[in-house]
Formats: sequence, C-alpha cells, structure tokens
Amino acid sequence: MHRHRFALSVLVAGILLAVLTGSGPARAQSKSDVAGCQSSNLDTRLAACGRIIAQGSKVSTKNRSAAHNNRGQVYNERGQYDQAIRELDESLRLDPTNGAAFNNRGVAFSGKGDNQRAVRDFDDALRLGAKSATVWGNRASIHRNLGNHDSALRDYDEAIRLDPKSAPLRNARGNVWFDKKEYDRAIADYEEGLRLSPKDAVIVHNRGNAYRHKGEHDRAIVDFDTAIRLSPTIVAAWVNRGHSHHARREYADAIRDFDEAIRLEPRSGPYWAYRGRAYRLAGDTDRALRDLDEAIRLNPRDDGAWHFRAETHITRGDLDRALFDLDKELEITPKDAIAYNLRGFVYRQRGDLDRALRDLDEAIRLEPRSAVAIGNRGETYRLKGDLGRALADLDEALRLSPEMTPALTSRGLAYEARGDLARAKDSFRAALAAPARTYVSGKWAVDTARARLAAIDSGTPATPPTTTAAVAPSPPAASPTVPSPPVSSPSTTIPVGRENRVALVIGNGDYRYATALPNPGNDARDVARSLRGLGFDVVEGIDLEKHGMERKIREFGQKLDRADLALFFYAGHGLQVADKNYLVPIDARLERPGDLALDTVTVDDVLAQMESERRVNLVFLDACRDNPLARTLARSLGTRSASVGSGLAPIQSAVGTMIVYATQPKNVALDGDGRNSPFTTALLRHLPTPGLEIGAVMKRVRADVYEATRQRQLPWDHSSLIGDVVLAR
Repeated sequence: MHRHRFALSVLVAGILLAVLTGSGPARAQSKSDVAGCQSSNLDTRLAACGRIIAQGSKVSTKNRSAAHNNRGQVYNERGQYDQAIRELDESLRLDPTNGAAFNNRGVAFSGKGDNQRAVRDFDDALRLGAKSATVWGNRASIHRNLGNHDSALRDYDEAIRLDPKSAPLRNARGNVWFDKKEYDRAIADYEEGLRLSPKDAVIVHNRGNAYRHKGEHDRAIVDFDTAIRLSPTIVAAWVNRGHSHHARREYADAIRDFDEAIRLEPRSGPYWAYRGRAYRLAGDTDRALRDLDEAIRLNPRDDGAWHFRAETHITRGDLDRALFDLDKELEITPKDAIAYNLRGFVYRQRGDLDRALRDLDEAIRLEPRSAVAIGNRGETYRLKGDLGRALADLDEALRLSPEMTPALTSRGLAYEARGDLARAKDSFRAALAAPARTYVSGKWAVDTARARLAAIDSGTPATPPTTTAAVAPSPPAASPTVPSPPVSSPSTTIPVGRENRVALVIGNGDYRYATALPNPGNDARDVARSLRGLGFDVVEGIDLEKHGMERKIREFGQKLDRADLALFFYAGHGLQVADKNYLVPIDARLERPGDLALDTVTVDDVLAQMESERRVNLVFLDACRDNPLARTLARSLGTRSASVGSGLAPIQSAVGTMIVYATQPKNVALDGDGRNSPFTTALLRHLPTPGLEIGAVMKRVRADVYEATRQRQLPWDHSSLIGDVVLAR
C-alpha cells in the first residue's frame, strides 16, 4: 500500500524566451522595448512586451508572436497558467511555427496537470525544430508523469547528448531510474550530477533516497545530513531521514525529524501521520492519536492516516474505533489489500470469523503473494478448527516470508492441536529465533511461542483453542508496518531494509607468554573494515588483555539491545577443556589448573550476550591454531591432561545461530604465510558477495581453504538458522 505519494513534477529549464528581431513596419517597437521584452526581470518583461503588442500591425507578426510568448512565460513563472495559455494561444495564432510558444504552452498545461495536452505541445515544438535539451527534457518529464518510463529515458538520453554538462538533466534521468526501482543506475546518474554540481542539495537528497530504498540507511542518513546542511529548509530531507531512522527503529530520532518537517510545513497532513506512527511504535499511543487526528483533519481523504490510526486503536484494544477507521480507508481506496487484511484481523478478534475470512480472501485476491494476509487467513482457519486449511495457508505464508513470527507461532499452535508436538516445538523455536520486526502482533507471537514451548517441554501441554468458542490466543494483528512512501523535494519529484547489525571483532596475536601470532591483528582489522562496509556497527579490539576482552564483550552486549543480526569474529589462540571452549587473551599464563577461569574468556560468555534475545547470530572462530599455552595447561593438569583437546569443541547453539570454525572440531588450523590466515582470506573474499546466502558463502570459503591448504584444513560450521541470511545486497 502506497501512502501519501506526491506527484509534483518540475520541468527542467522549462521555458524558452522567443527572440525579437528588432525590425518591423515603421520600426514601431523601440530598442529598449525589444530588450525589455527579453529581460530577466519579470515586471520589466511584462510591461515591455505589452507595449510592443499594443502597437498592433505596426509590429511584425513574428515579433508580436514573440512578445505574447514572452508574456506567457512570465505567467508560467508566476504559476498563473490560465493566463499563460491565453498569451501562448495568441502567440501561436499569430505564428503557428513558433516552437518556443509550443514548448511554453506545454509547460503551462503541465502546471495545470494536463499531461496529455502538454506532451502534444512538446511533440509540436520538436517537430518544428525547437530541438534543444530543454524541450527534450520537458517532454521526458511529461512521459515520466504519465508512467512512460522508457520514453522518458530516451528523451533524457537525447537531452543529455545535447547538454552533457547539465546536472539537472542527470538528476532528472536518475529519478526515472528510481521510479523503475533500478536504484544503482539512479545513483550513478545522481553521482554524475554531483560531479557537475557538488553542492546541489536536491541531488544529494535524491541519492540518499535511493540508498534508503536499497535498505542502506547508514549511507542514506549521511546524504540526508549533507542535504540538510546545504539547504536546511529542504523538507524532503528531514522527512526521508525520519523514514531511515524509523526503519532502524530509532523512533526518537525519527520523531525529531518529523518535528522539523511539521515546523517547516505545518499543513502537510502526511508529516503528522508519519510522526503519529512513530509515536505508536515508541509506545506513546496518546500522542500518536493526537497526531493522526490532526492528519485526518488536514486531509480527510488521506487513506494512510486512517490506516495508521486504525493500527493505533488496535494497539490500545479499541477494535470498534479501528473498524470505523478501516471502513473509512476502504471508502477512499476500495482496492487496498492491506486494509482488507487488517480489517479481517479486527473481525477475527471480535469473533466474527466468517467476515474475517471474507476480508482476507479479498486481500489475497488483490495481492496473491501477500504473506501477511495468507498467514492471517491460516490463523483464522485454525480458530475455526479447520487445521488442514490452516496449515496449508501457514506453510505458504512462510514459504513467502520464512521469518514471519506470527505465522510461525500460529503454525506451532496448529501442529500442537493435531498432536504433532515435535513440529509444534520446531515452529515455536523458529518464532523465538526470528528477527524482531515491527509486526503489531510481534509480542503476542513471541509470548505465545515461549509459553507453549515451556508447556510442551514440561510434559503437560495444553491443547490450544481451535474453535470459535475461544478466539484467544489470536494475535493483536499480523499487519507489518507499512513501508515509508516517497516524498517530493521542493524542486523535483522525489520518489520506504537492512536490519540493525552489530559485530564484535577481536584479534589477539601479541602474546606475552607464548609465541606471537602474526596474522590475527590483520585478520581482525580487515574483517572489521569489511563488516562496516556491510552496514555493521563494529566493536573492534586488537591484542586485548583479559579485562580488555571483557570490556569489549560488555560494550557489544549493550549494543545488542536493538540488533536484528549479531556477528562475532575471533582470531587468535583458543583451546578446549572438557569439551568447553576458551578464548585466550594476550596476558594469559595458564600455568596452573586454577588459571583457566582467571586467564581466559569462554565462548559461552559471548554466546550468552548474543542469544539473550531472539535474533540472527553468526559466530566465526579462527582460533583453532596450534597453542603452546594449551600444552602448558595440559602439563599442569597431570593425569587430567586428556581433557585438554586440540582445536575447539563443537558447540550446540540456540535456534537462529550459526557457528563457523576455521577447521573441523578438535583439529588445528594453519596461521598462513600471508597477511591473513587461509580461513580469513577466504572469508574476506566471499562475505561481501552481493545476494549470496551465508550457507553458500561458507561453501565457497570451505572450497578455497581446502585448496589453499592442500587438503589439510576444512572449515566446518553448525547452523540452526531459520531462513536465508544475506549480508551483502
């Protein structure tokens, strides 16, 4: 569902002045009037052209046509399009070959929103030979307004061929690529525009908006920051930076940006709606309702504001008011699949399962690949006791969106009702491991999955409700947050990711009581640099003592509160004792059995931070090197030395975690002769591959390491991931 989509299209260098010859019968027009009729001062031009026109037949027909054209251009500049058209009609009556007048009348029709008549005038201007970059660019702009993107691109190509140094034309063509969702090509045009005009705030903003739509919110925010610094009143930059903060679930920052947008344009209803939605997700439903009430007061036909207010009423448990708002929304947009989905949910919550199914059927008819609507229909069938249809829908919803928490929980409830407890537990575990999303139903899904899993594990599972007699535990909603729509800039049409990512990277090589390792510091620095390029907030530590490692782990843990994806990379010495893995700080001695707990950090300490909340966790341990400290510890243990093994021991992780070892458990990895270890070399090569799922990444890493070490080392992993994880998009 697209909310608050604006369509303000400003033509590139839109107008053309007609040149007066200065000659005519009896030389009626003075030289000063000829010059004034072409002046950049609009009042001067209007008056001088008027004096020439007043001379009537004493002035040549072509010059009178030119004067009417130039007066029409003044009215275009002032937004008085009807007056402009009257002047330009007269210009063309006097001289039907005046290409500039056709161009300028096309500008006027475009200003009135009459794109069909505008494109006909630009066609005539080009037919008559007014083949400047301006006219090609103007017709391209109209083709874009009409949705004829390929025609627009052809016209912009020709305009740029004629004027290759025009930054506005590069920006305008970038906007068409943006419309086609070819964001990389849009960015290429924006970057060329910025090369030509480095301080153009609109182009900087547009590039940021393309990054935003790619989900690269860090880069987007940098561009929005720059656009605001260059032009603090460019409201689109404030709004779209707010959308990027919203996507990162930084609701306080989003609210501050929407505050400024509202200050700049207080009568723009969408900005009130955006801030209201952010307040709801920040937990302040009172302020959310006040903002959404104002958005609707400013524009009662704003379907997005009605939808956001319905979601707020749902959050507050006021289903009657939510139904009222959704009815209003569907009056405005009767083919809105998301509105039918949400209204179906509300009917389900009220126990009216048949009306719920009718709405959900309609949502799916309008949007057959809507995983949310299909999942909601599956939950409704579950509540009706039709478990076969329920599971069919829930399986399809999860095929389309494998980490949709509400559907995973609903499927677990359906399996539990069938008595298939193993599959029920798998679904509940997957729900708990799924990345956090802004589903209104997220809390219900997680709480229910945790409670049902505990009941099953206790050996006394209770059959969940499957009939209309008990609507609970139906979720509060399964409607995802509506994507943020595009926003127009003041001077062009400007067309809502990537999850929050946090990484801990440690490399220990400068050991004080063991032979130094040359590569771990390089490995950690290079991995940290690569991860930052992939959008991670990286906590980095090189050659850390024990207290330094503990401090970095604590810092990492604090940043995990808002993370959807956590990654831990460690290069250095590690060891296993009694099948438990330990990471070795650079000040470890390990001279006595009691030193193990005092001198080392366990892998479990890091995993405890990562697995404290549901998220995707990736762990890379390049710590299986030949370790003299392990041999020292083994000697101190005497007859218990067998408990000190080579390499690292396998780890059983929670659902949603992948643990990768540089080599097989209990084997020793090579440090390598180059800048990086063989494992890290391969990881750095393949981790940034666009579109490559992490399982496929590891297959390539294994192949590279196996070949580079002449079959002596084979990386190994243990994965309990649910769904695909792609780090580079």
